[in-house]
Amino acid sequence: MRAKSILRKSRKIDSWFISYYGMNHYRGCLHGCVYCDGRSEKYNVEGEFGKDITVKINAIEILNRELNPRRKRKPMRRSYIMLGGGVGDSYQPVEKKYQLSRKAMNLVNNYNLPVHILTKSTLVERDIDIIKEINEKNRAIVSFSFSSVSKEISSIFEPGVPAPEERLETMKLFKKEGIACGMFLIPVIPYITDKPELIEDAVRKAKQYRVDFILFSGMTLK
Repeated sequence: MRAKSILRKSRKIDSWFISYYGMNHYRGCLHGCVYCDGRSEKYNVEGEFGKDITVKINAIEILNRELNPRRKRKPMRRSYIMLGGGVGDSYQPVEKKYQLSRKAMNLVNNYNLPVHILTKSTLVERDIDIIKEINEKNRAIVSFSFSSVSKEISSIFEPGVPAPEERLETMKLFKKEGIACGMFLIPVIPYITDKPELIEDAVRKAKQYRVDFILFSGMTLK
């Protein structure tokens, strides 16, 4: 599809992502997470949610216009640019082919803006070179979403996602490069991952891998 706009603008800064602006290059997601609220909302995805997605083929062209300060009457408010969100993971498998997230990172870098990436995919490692440049000039945060750090639970509820240990190892890689990393323990699934021992295990692993912050949230019940 050809998108009309890419950059999402908020009136207030998002307290989770420290951002006024966000973007998604894909509509829908192939990760197949059982708990995703997109299964009820479908995010205007045609076909079967979890198997069919829409690629915004002109995303980079539009984003370049939207980030270009010469085309703005007022400068953008200073905040992180959020890459990712509920509509679809920016580093889901189709990103290997289209590389829209990598191209977007190049634009963010060229326009000297900070970035916050939220993903479940270790594919983000591919773009560590660009993310390092952004971090050195303007700061970057790479956050990973988890339902828990249990491999068994993840294999059931997040079947298309790298195992928790793989995500943690990717966070370790970014931490070695001086890049801040966060754990989004979202959602905490009622009667399954809300057990104290599972939450404590996640916090222990976060500390072990030197995660900078942890955010918790419940599950959207739809």
